Amino acid sequence: MYCHILAWKNFRNLKHGRVELSPGLWLLSGANGAGKTNFLEMFHYIGGWGPLPGRRVSDAPSWDQGDRAFLSARFMGEEEVECAASLGRTTALALGKARCRAPDLRGRIPSLLFLPDDLALVEGSPSVRRRFVDRMAALLFPLYARRLHDYGRGLRHRAALIRQGRSPAVTEKVLAPLGNWIWSLRGRTVEMLLKNLRLLSPLLPGELSVVLRRGGVSPGEDFQGSFLEKLNNYRDEERRMGYPSVGPHRDDISIEVDGLAAARRLSRGQRRRLAVALVVASGYAVQEHLGRSPLLLLDEVAAELDPPGKGLLFSSLEETSWQVVATTAEEGFDGWPGRTLRLSDGAFSPRES
Repeated sequence: MYCHILAWKNFRNLKHGRVELSPGLWLLSGANGAGKTNFLEMFHYIGGWGPLPGRRVSDAPSWDQGDRAFLSARFMGEEEVECAASLGRTTALALGKARCRAPDLRGRIPSLLFLPDDLALVEGSPSVRRRFVDRMAALLFPLYARRLHDYGRGLRHRAALIRQGRSPAVTEKVLAPLGNWIWSLRGRTVEMLLKNLRLLSPLLPGELSVVLRRGGVSPGEDFQGSFLEKLNNYRDEERRMGYPSVGPHRDDISIEVDGLAAARRLSRGQRRRLAVALVVASGYAVQEHLGRSPLLLLDEVAAELDPPGKGLLFSSLEETSWQVVATTAEEGFDGWPGRTLRLSDGAFSPRES
């Protein structure tokens, strides 16, 4: 899928506008504060993902232009899709002329996002990697987001019972099947990720290993039992900790290069290339599983990369044949193999290159 037309009104610092895009690679250049990340955020909303991390829907409308922002888009490719969003204190989404839910858009218009903070995929906490895999799994498996939400509710109930000194056994009938299901699909998702990372070997700085580490299960432990058995085995430990100590909420994704943790083995530039490769590999998995080309959104695409690293990244993006919308604040950005748009003070320059 690719975005053919995107129109907006009253969105953040962007002046009312409309842009027509074609398949292929697009680079949005401009100074800091010009609105580049806000432009990517419009795709994030229209694809059913909501605001960017750390932002709120209520902040989407411009301060002085009313209390709602409006987005509309037409996507082409595997099918023609028209969608719209109205953003304010609440969000209203539409697919064609009918109201819809966010998951309806995610499956029809799969999009993947890379932000500068996503370097934490390699060097950050387990929660960052869990969120990345969960987002990928939500695209691949329509029920995943809902089941993960249900697991979180059950987990909070279990934690409350443990803190109150009461038996948490009542929660196990709910958590056990959900935990097993989530572990199963996370495992499949990580396997797809590793398989497609091999398509990006030029971006990778060595032999890569990506493994799901189940929360509360020791790395060397032979996991053959069910989640329910684990809950029973760790019940005393949960009482001591005052919190559930085993389950998908404590999962991590181990990323190693040549047998060492990637965060220790790689330079900062190599870590950035690996983080982008993880996003692109998830796109290949989505394309294979859903039969739709994803839209790839990359903020500050080449920050901290040397010229050879940029060349490897650009050639890898070009080989996807997807629509890629990337941003940069760099002046004199060389080697970009696609088209370039210039954004200044919330408006596009009339000329395109």
